[in-house]
Amino acid sequence: MATLAGLGVGGVVGGITGALIGVGIPEYEAKRYEGRLTKGGILISIHSDKTQDIAHAREIMERTGGEDISVSAEETPRAAKTAS
Repeated sequence: MATLAGLGVGGVVGGITGALIGVGIPEYEAKRYEGRLTKGGILISIHSDKTQDIAHAREIMERTGGEDISVSAEETPRAAKTAS
């Protein structure tokens, strides 16, 4: 559902930026990512609940020349918050 919401925002902000915002990436980061993507960059997203996997993924990205590597926690979807 968030992706669909992002596509709606995309008409106003920009296709890639809107989609990224729709999945929870802050607008300033989404715009920066879109700029890098339009210049031929690659955006990779990795999901893991295990801290050691996150550290390992980061190490691999750094070792292979990754740039602008960031780690963030996911927010609990609103529907899940209200159901608890």
